[in-house]
Amino acid sequence: MTVIYEPKGKAKEYSPLACNLYGGCSHACKYCYCPAIRYKTLEEWSANPQPRKDILKKLGKEAIKLQGDEREILFCFMSDPYQSNESAELTKQALLICEKYQLKAQILTKAGQRVINHFDILKRNNYKFGSTIIMKSESLREYWEPGAPTIESRYNAIKEAKKYGIYTWISVEPVVDASEALQVISDLIDYVDFWKLGKLNHFSKKESYINWKDYLQKAEKILQGKKYYIKNDLVKYK
Repeated sequence: MTVIYEPKGKAKEYSPLACNLYGGCSHACKYCYCPAIRYKTLEEWSANPQPRKDILKKLGKEAIKLQGDEREILFCFMSDPYQSNESAELTKQALLICEKYQLKAQILTKAGQRVINHFDILKRNNYKFGSTIIMKSESLREYWEPGAPTIESRYNAIKEAKKYGIYTWISVEPVVDASEALQVISDLIDYVDFWKLGKLNHFSKKESYINWKDYLQKAEKILQGKKYYIKNDLVKYK
């Protein structure tokens, strides 16, 4: 496989398979690890995102070989699959390829309305809808995720997905403010089927300001009786 791959390291905690449709991401999140991997600055990474060359053609060829595979394919680790109208259409075609070859899929995005337009595809295939929401404060979002959709739009998308009967999950990672992350969990506790909790990495000074043991204890108290997964870099604080 080339475009469908088995994630390694921390990414493997999120999905057994993945596919990255785009190079670059317009959200320009300050905590994004992708620019460093691609030896680019954040400005270069976010300036002009483009679909990977022949991505749908390559995905189709590999989907044929994997037909009926039970492992979920996550769209996407290296960029947001709904960062623009163009990427949303590309993602739609990728999901339809998965549908054609009986492959399981899940979405991880910060987008709202663009995903709602594809809820019919997710619903009929039991595909999962995941959103990254790490804070409630819009001013904090504007600082850390300057090109991303509003927090309100993400809240609304999760709530709409739940109404639609779609399996919902939220990635609360990276945590840049513990109280904000806890507020997200409290706000959406009744709308989310599964939670994935992580911490902040690669910002050593800011990491040191957060009491991770306290954060985890409070998060687990809120999540009592709910389904959740604590990533390895956070679970060590139990």
